[in-house]
Amino acid sequence: MTNGEKRWKFRGYRKPFKYWIPGTNIVNEILKGYGKLLKNGDLIAISEKAICTAKGNIYDESRIISIDPITKISSYIVNKLLWGKILSSKLPSEAVEMIRRIPIKYMAPHKKLALKYGGLIQFLKPYSEAGIDATNLPYTYVSLPLKEADREARYIKYKIERKLKIEVNILIVDTDRTFKIKGIDNIAITTRPSTVNGLIDMGGLGFIIGKIFKNKLFEEYPTPIAYKGTYMNLTDILEVTKFADKMMGHGFGRNVMEMLNKIGKRSFEEVKWSDMYRIKHYPAIVIRRV
Repeated sequence: MTNGEKRWKFRGYRKPFKYWIPGTNIVNEILKGYGKLLKNGDLIAISEKAICTAKGNIYDESRIISIDPITKISSYIVNKLLWGKILSSKLPSEAVEMIRRIPIKYMAPHKKLALKYGGLIQFLKPYSEAGIDATNLPYTYVSLPLKEADREARYIKYKIERKLKIEVNILIVDTDRTFKIKGIDNIAITTRPSTVNGLIDMGGLGFIIGKIFKNKLFEEYPTPIAYKGTYMNLTDILEVTKFADKMMGHGFGRNVMEMLNKIGKRSFEEVKWSDMYRIKHYPAIVIRRV
C-alpha cells in the first residue's frame, strides 16, 4: 500500500501476478487478483506492454535479416553519436550505457521496425521508438504499440463492471516519455501515439525538445495511452500515470541490458519465456481516490 499526493489524494494497491504470456486472459487475471478489493470508483492502471504481450502483439526482430547500409549508418548516427555522445547528458546514465553497449546488429533491425511503424520522426528516438519495446521479453521479441488502445480500455472497463456490478476507471500506461509545459494543464508533448486528449505526438523531435528543456520549460511524465472513466483533466491523468508507473516498477530492469544482467545471460537469444517467471511482475495496480 502506497500513498501519493499532489493535485488530489489517492492510495495505491498492488499484488504480484504471474507473467502474462501470450494468450493470457487479461480481465480474468485482474478479477482474480483484485476482484475482492475493487470498490466503486476505483481506477485500474494497466501496463501497455503487459496487454500487448498477453494479446500476442509482439514481433521477433530476428526475422529482419536484410538491413540496408543506410539504415545501419543512420542507426549509428542517431544512437551512437547523437544520444551516445552529443546528447548523452540529457539521458539517465543507465540509458547511455545501454546505447553504447548494444551492437549495431541488434540496434539496426529495431530501428528498421521503428521506421516502418512510426516513420523518420520516431527513428530519432534513442529507444522505445514508436512505442516498440524490448524489455521484459525473451529472445529478440519486442512488443508492438497497442492497436485501438481506446477500444481495449473500454472493453476491459465493460467486462469488469459487468462482472462486479460497480463502476471503474481504466488507465493504460507506458514508460515512454511525455513532457508537459509548466503552467499549462491541458496540453503536453508526447513521444509516441496516445488516444488521450491534449497529448500531441511529436516522436523523436518531442523527445529531443523535452530532454533539452526539461526542468526549464517541461515536467516529465510516463505516457497515458488510453483512459476511460470519470473525467480528469490532463494534468491529473499525468500525475496518476506517474504514480502508477512507479508502483508497477521495472520488472527485470529499465532496459534490455539491465534485464540481461539480472537474468545472468550474455545475449538476447539466451533469454527464455521461463526466465520471465523469475521475478515479481505488477502489470496492473489499483488506485483509489481518498
